[in-house]
Amino acid sequence: MFAKLTSLVTGTSLPFTLGEDKGTAWNWWTLHDATWKADGTNVSVFKAVISLSDDAKLNLARNSLKRLRGLKHPSIVSFKDSLESADRSNVTFYIVTERVMTLASFLAMDEMQGNTSEVLAWGLRAVVSGISFLTNECKLVYGSLCYNSVFVSHTLDWKLGIFDLLSEHAGMDKAMDPQPFVQGLPLVSAQYLPGEVHKKEWQLVKDGPAWGIDAWGLGCFMQELFKGSTMAAVSELRDLQSIPKGLQGDYQRLLSSQPHKRLNPAQLLQRNSFFRTKLSDIVVFLDNLLLKEEVERNRFFRSLKQALRSLPSFLIQRKILPACLSVVEFGNVSTPALQAILDLVECVGDEKYFETGVLPFILKLLASPDVSVRLLLLQSVEKFITLLSATTIEKQFYPAMQSYFKDPDPRIRDQTIKCMSLLAPKMNQKILNSSLLQHLAQLQRDPEAAIRTNTTVLISKISQFLGEASCKRILLNAFTRVLNDPVATVRNAGILALKETSQYYSEEDIARKLIPTLAPLVTDPDPSISVSSFQCLEKNFEVLKNYNKKRETELASAPPEPAAPPNPSQGNGNSAETFNMDAPLVDEWRPEAEDNNLVLGDDGGWDDDGLEDMLQGQESTTNPLSGLDDSVSQQMSELMGGGSGGSNTRSGAPMGRKHLSPPRKPSKKPMKLGATKRATKSDDAWGDLLND
Repeated sequence: MFAKLTSLVTGTSLPFTLGEDKGTAWNWWTLHDATWKADGTNVSVFKAVISLSDDAKLNLARNSLKRLRGLKHPSIVSFKDSLESADRSNVTFYIVTERVMTLASFLAMDEMQGNTSEVLAWGLRAVVSGISFLTNECKLVYGSLCYNSVFVSHTLDWKLGIFDLLSEHAGMDKAMDPQPFVQGLPLVSAQYLPGEVHKKEWQLVKDGPAWGIDAWGLGCFMQELFKGSTMAAVSELRDLQSIPKGLQGDYQRLLSSQPHKRLNPAQLLQRNSFFRTKLSDIVVFLDNLLLKEEVERNRFFRSLKQALRSLPSFLIQRKILPACLSVVEFGNVSTPALQAILDLVECVGDEKYFETGVLPFILKLLASPDVSVRLLLLQSVEKFITLLSATTIEKQFYPAMQSYFKDPDPRIRDQTIKCMSLLAPKMNQKILNSSLLQHLAQLQRDPEAAIRTNTTVLISKISQFLGEASCKRILLNAFTRVLNDPVATVRNAGILALKETSQYYSEEDIARKLIPTLAPLVTDPDPSISVSSFQCLEKNFEVLKNYNKKRETELASAPPEPAAPPNPSQGNGNSAETFNMDAPLVDEWRPEAEDNNLVLGDDGGWDDDGLEDMLQGQESTTNPLSGLDDSVSQQMSELMGGGSGGSNTRSGAPMGRKHLSPPRKPSKKPMKLGATKRATKSDDAWGDLLND
């Protein structure tokens, strides 16, 4: 990740962007947030500006750089890279490490206010472990342990970060080639130095245990940690009020005046119960998880949620959850482990951390072939839905689970539908109206009745996010389709959906589509269907009643239409008679009247013989077609008399049914398109989705 850097660079060629100053570290070092330019990684940079004439400080800074590069331990800041930048008067040192913060900044956080005993015990345990590693295993003297030389990572791991004075214990008595600790002694405050160092009894230091100097420093660090501030005088070490009672005895042994009587840091961890906390037990178990049996691992994960109830949420988010994710990342994820991890996700409050640290793990599980894992993941979406941004859902989460709509396991399909009610409010209308609705249209024909029911309910729930135009176009057809479903729950879901989305249906839709389709369900064998359908009909009839009242009001308030002007082209030039709308259609009907020579049969209907006589009588009078053009007269004669060509020999034949011409044979010629206007296809957008 980090390329090898040259030893001397100019300020403009720094491979990182130096950020805000995060506080003073030990002596001349300052801590900065930074971003690595190559890949955008968040890092920290320890910076020191030292004069070219100060050889002692230059040697100590280079010793820190060299030592940090070669040390690897969980309680030591993880080294990334380093460089020097020189000008005419100064040398600037940069040590690039993992992202950390000063201990003072960490303890000042709002989350640390209150009950922090678990965090302090865990942090102190890490510092003691780091000192024990350096003194017992490496035979080194750290020499600068204090409040300002301890740093905290994002996962709440406390780490040693300044190594200017790190020296070989066996060479402490070399006067000709002094160790860095001896060279930097003037830079260390007097309260942090034990008596033999004050007296410069280097032979006594060498003959004593390797942890002698750092055991004293560990006692000083405890005093500052529990007091919450740095020491100003050695006399403050006598104050036991801030030291927890469980640590007071070992604290006094660390500050013994004789080096060989001081407590070994390794023994401090083994014998003192102060470090045996819930947090410590959980982290230690996770560190050794791969060595545990499967039964033991599952038992641990099942009890994890109960064990974490007393811990602050930020501690779970930043320490326990990352540890759980790291141990299961490359192994098979059991159901108890996944359940525990998803329970811990509820404690995450940082959306950015979720997307970078947790989301990749979840997306990986979405592709798992294990049905139980995918099902559990779908059932737990509500635990982290607030942390999923709209962009993340549209570009990563939803595309990863689209195959679930067609999963062979009906449990997966059903749970996917339920998840959509949580995801839909954060999805844009384009995806909802195209991709999602197409999947739901197919699921309305699913073999499982429960899935068909839930699909209809889901469409009703997400209708408010589809847009008014889409709702008016598809909802009515989508819900009326399920009214003929053989399962009562599906039909009932359709009725309830029609009631919930009634605001999207026009009066025409209600009259022409909804009521004719819904009315037969009033006699449904299922009583609940009958009642629900009747209630829905009543609601829609009220809509039509209000619509009718509105139309009557509009008609009553409309001004009368003006009379039509005379048309001079009609008659003999006389003005046309106006029709009186107020006059009755028939003043009085009298059977004995013989108006217009009408002949009625015995039963009051039209009589065939009378009709023929009437037509014959009309033939003897003036031909009504005489006033028309010859061509039009010829065609009308053919139609009325059944003749052909220009012959008028059959014009006197009666028009009785027994004289009608036989029907024409259907023509074999294809119909010319455009001669007759074609009927428009009904708009069924939901049906189009079904056919896709």
